[in-house]
Amino acid sequence: MEVKAEVLSIAKLSDYFFVVPDYQREYVWKEDDEVEQFLQDIDNEVESGQSYFIGSIIIVKNNNGKYDVIDGQQRLTTIVLSLCAIRDLLSQIELNESQDKILSKIKSLLYEYDLETGKDNVRLELQYPESKDFLDSLITNTNFNEETTPSIIRMQEAYKTIRTFYSDKISTLGIDKTIEDIRYFLTKVELVKILSENLSSALKIFETINQRGAGLNAMDLIKNLLFSNVIESKFDRIKDIWKKIGENLHKCGEENMPMRFLRYFFIARYIVGTEILREDSIYKWLISPEGKKATSYETKPIEFAKELATLSERYSNLVCATEEYSSNYPNISHIGLVNKVKSRQHLILLLALHQNAGQNALEYLAKQIESFFFYTVTMHIQAKSNEGQFVRWAQKLRNKYEIQDIADILDETMLPYLKDKLVDFKTAFLNINHYQYNPLYRQKYILGKMENTLAAKCNLPLKDSFYDYQIEHILPQSPKDGNYINYEDATAYYTQVYRLGNVTLIEGTINQALNKCNDLSDNWFEKKQAEYCKSSILITQMLDDDFYIGVNTAINRFKVNTGYSFSEWNSETISKRQSILLELALDSWKINNKRIDQ
Repeated sequence: MEVKAEVLSIAKLSDYFFVVPDYQREYVWKEDDEVEQFLQDIDNEVESGQSYFIGSIIIVKNNNGKYDVIDGQQRLTTIVLSLCAIRDLLSQIELNESQDKILSKIKSLLYEYDLETGKDNVRLELQYPESKDFLDSLITNTNFNEETTPSIIRMQEAYKTIRTFYSDKISTLGIDKTIEDIRYFLTKVELVKILSENLSSALKIFETINQRGAGLNAMDLIKNLLFSNVIESKFDRIKDIWKKIGENLHKCGEENMPMRFLRYFFIARYIVGTEILREDSIYKWLISPEGKKATSYETKPIEFAKELATLSERYSNLVCATEEYSSNYPNISHIGLVNKVKSRQHLILLLALHQNAGQNALEYLAKQIESFFFYTVTMHIQAKSNEGQFVRWAQKLRNKYEIQDIADILDETMLPYLKDKLVDFKTAFLNINHYQYNPLYRQKYILGKMENTLAAKCNLPLKDSFYDYQIEHILPQSPKDGNYINYEDATAYYTQVYRLGNVTLIEGTINQALNKCNDLSDNWFEKKQAEYCKSSILITQMLDDDFYIGVNTAINRFKVNTGYSFSEWNSETISKRQSILLELALDSWKINNKRIDQ
C-alpha cells in the first residue's frame, strides 16, 4: 500500500482540485461551535508567527485528475468558506498594490479558469446532493436560487460567521493588521495531505487514523467500514441506504447526534452479556472479533446497512411519539408522559424486537414498559439501574414479534422484578407527595390514568386527555390568614397539603370558585364538596359525600367497597384516600394484564 504524506499550507492547496464524493457526509459544522473554534484556534496562534497544524486530509486521485476527499471534508469546506468570506470582504475595500496581490492569490485558491472548456474549475467540488451546487455559486460569485437544505444553511451560517469575524478585525485592528493575519492564515496554517494509491487503501488509512476515538464519531466510521467492504459498483446502494438513515434521524432531530441511536441499536440487537456499551466503545466493539461475527458486516455489508436503516426508522418514529402524542403509537406517547418526554431508555427494548415486528407488538411491549416506569419513578429508581435491566431483557426479547412470546418473556423478567419490589413501591406510594411526579404534565397524566381506571370500573366513557385540567389541593395551599387550624404549625400543615391523596383534577372554572373556600375556621370542606360535584372528573365528583347515582350501581358499589366517602377532611382522610389511590394505581399499571401484587 503506497502512501505519500506531505505538509501543506493553505496557499499550497492551489496545486489541487478536490472533490467530495456523493457518498460522503454533508457539511455539518455549526457556526457557533466548530467554525467559531476553528477561527479562534487560528487567531490564538497569529502573534506567535509559528506554523499552526489544523489536522489532516486523506485523498485519492480519481480518473479525472482531481482528488477525491476521503477524510477532512469538513475542514476543507470551512477553509474554502473562509477564503470566500475574506475575498468578498476585501473586494469591497480599497487596497494597496501589495494587499491587492493577496486578494488575487485568494481568488486563485478558489477557482481557475479553464481555457479549453471556457469554464471555471472550482478548487473544491461537493458532489453530495444536499449541497445543490451552493458552494460552486459562492466560489464563483454567482447567484444561488435553489431551495436550501440543512447542509446549505450550515454553510451559509459558517460563511456569515467568518465574514463577521474578519470584518470585526478590520474595524478594531485596521486593514493593515488584518491583512497580516490573513497572510498568516494562508502561509502558516498547515495540514497534512495523505495521498493514497487507491480508494481501498484510503479507506483503510481513514479507519486506522480514526478508530482510536479522536475526530470522528462511530457513525462516520461505520459508514467507512461498509464502503470498505463492498465493491465500488455497490457504492450507490450503500449511499442511498445511508441517506435514508440520515433522513430518519433528521426527522426526530438527532441527525447531528447519532450516537445514542447507534448505542441502543447495538445493545438491543447484538451485545451479549451484562456489560453496558458506552458510546466511545461502539466502534471498538464493532471491529472486534465478537462484533464482526455478530453483525457479519464484512460479508454482508448491504444487509447490515439495511438493518440499520430499518431500525433507524423505528427509532425515529418512536422518539417522535415519545415527545409528542402519536395516534399510531399512543402507548409510546404514554411512556413519554410517565418517564418524561426526553426519555429514551425504553427504545432499547423496543429496538430489540424483530425488524418486521408490527405496530401491535411494539404497542403491546410499550404498554408494559409504561407500567414499569410508573413503578420505578414512584420508587425513585435511577435510570442507570433501569438500563442494566434493559440490557439483560433486550437479549431475551431479541427478534421476537409475536405478542405471546413477548408476554412470556415479560412474565420471566419484568413482572418478577417488580413483584420483588412491591413492599418498596407501596411504602413509597403511600408517602409520596404529588410534586415528586413533576413535571406538571406527568402529574396530570398519572392522576388522569387512575381517573380512567375508575371510570372503566364504573362503566363510564374514558377521557382522551387531562392536559387542560388543573391540580386542586383539597386541603388549601393558602389558608386564609395563615390559619392552620388542627395542625401544630405550617410544617405539619404543608406535609399534608402536598400528599398525593390531597390532590385531584378539576376544571379551571371550578377551581376559581374553590380558591375562595380557604377559611379553615368555617365549613370550608362542605363548600368545596358543593363545587366538586359539578366536575366531569369522577374521582373528584365522588369527594362530595352525597354523590351517588341510582341504586346498586358500579359507582355506588365502589364508594361502599373502598370507603371512598368523606364528611370531613384531615390527615386521616388524606391517608385513607391515598390508600384508595394505591389500589387504583395497581389496577392502572399492570404487566401482561396482571397486578404486580397478585
